[in-house]
Amino acid sequence: MKAFKVLFTLFLCLVVTEVGEAQTTQCIHCKMNITNDSFRAKATPNIGKTVYFDAIECLVNYLKTRNENSYSNLSVTDHQSGKFIDATKAFYVKTKAIPSPMGANLSAYSGEAAAKEVQKVSDGQLFSWTELKQRFVSSDFGSLDHSHHNHGGAKAYAPVEIMGDHLHPKGGLMVSLRYMNMAMSGNRNGSEKISDQDIYNSYMVAPQDMSMQMYMLGVMYAPSDKITLMLMQGLSKKEMDLTARMTMPNGMTMLRDFSTSSTGLGDLKIGLLLGLINTDKTNFHLNTGISLPVGDISNRDATPMMADVKLPYAMQLGSGTFDITFGGTLKGSNDNFSWGLQQLNIIRSGTNSEAYRFGNLNQFNSWLGYGYSNKLSSSIRISANREGSISGADAELNPMMVTTADTENYGGEFIRGAVGTNLLLANDQLVLGLEVGMPLYQNYNGIFMDEDLTVNIAVRYILL
Repeated sequence: MKAFKVLFTLFLCLVVTEVGEAQTTQCIHCKMNITNDSFRAKATPNIGKTVYFDAIECLVNYLKTRNENSYSNLSVTDHQSGKFIDATKAFYVKTKAIPSPMGANLSAYSGEAAAKEVQKVSDGQLFSWTELKQRFVSSDFGSLDHSHHNHGGAKAYAPVEIMGDHLHPKGGLMVSLRYMNMAMSGNRNGSEKISDQDIYNSYMVAPQDMSMQMYMLGVMYAPSDKITLMLMQGLSKKEMDLTARMTMPNGMTMLRDFSTSSTGLGDLKIGLLLGLINTDKTNFHLNTGISLPVGDISNRDATPMMADVKLPYAMQLGSGTFDITFGGTLKGSNDNFSWGLQQLNIIRSGTNSEAYRFGNLNQFNSWLGYGYSNKLSSSIRISANREGSISGADAELNPMMVTTADTENYGGEFIRGAVGTNLLLANDQLVLGLEVGMPLYQNYNGIFMDEDLTVNIAVRYILL
């Protein structure tokens, strides 16, 4: 009888073990009940108990913050046989025709031929284990349409104007094209508006309107999971309308309107993002970089006073110096919401070929995003900047001619607000972004143009 009890106890233990493996009730990653055996997965660590997942996407997201080598076995369910297979040797199909529990629409197959047949019939995408992991960029690829598990989607992307907001997985490659249009109208002295008549008391010319358009091509590539490299090159066009007060030979004064413009490449920016913290809810990385003085700082144009005159500092296309960027970005998410903080410092080094140097720039951005679905999100952003004044001066520029030629008028403190949206297309590889901003507070060191609206548009395409 004693032996029977021992055997019966062992039998119960085996049954419980098998049932537990077949009907695990909760995913270790998203904490949702495992109700569909066709998509379940599991991971067995070298030391410790096996953990279970309700979907392939949960397994991959779970491993993003862990060392895969610390697991002796990673398994996913063959969608055709219903049996566990080696996750690292399986083939994966992403298709809306086979919706998975957490919305990534991923299913696994033990053979490549079977996976290709499903891919062909369902017009899906085929991935190996390595390729699948690479596509989980900022968790966007693997967490779709579920508010309780939305670590990514459109809300995972920062507002358009934020550069270097996320890292890519090893081998990840993204190209982007950004367009910015900033308008300025009228003038301020410090934080107060100033009239043209007051400007003419100290200067011969008063700026009226200015517009700056910039197209920026960017490339991001990740040689490792913790390092993403950035390259950005801009093309700018600046236009300014001005009014000169001119004294005639008879002693009378008259006002004359004219315009100046400059067009060309801006400075080339090279950056490196270094990941330090990466969890399911929070990420932090360092932003570093250097700006190479590619932009022209000797642009000239015609004015009523001279046919070929050096344009003021604000109309030049670059800084003329090697500028160092350093700072950090902290991002987080909770259900449908995402948030971010970014602080960057731009330090100008030396003086340029025209014997001056722009002031150092300190930038702080904070934003809050909301995802209506995986495809669409909106955001609000507040930025605060402090810029130092210009050191030195261009000998060709007469500081008494126009406010923008006087180095005392550059720099100050600024607060801006913006609203934006992000939209995912083309299997979430194409990200369209729009943001409209306006000044909330402006306090210049002297007299400078009054900011109006700024519009930013971006197209980002994830190649890998």
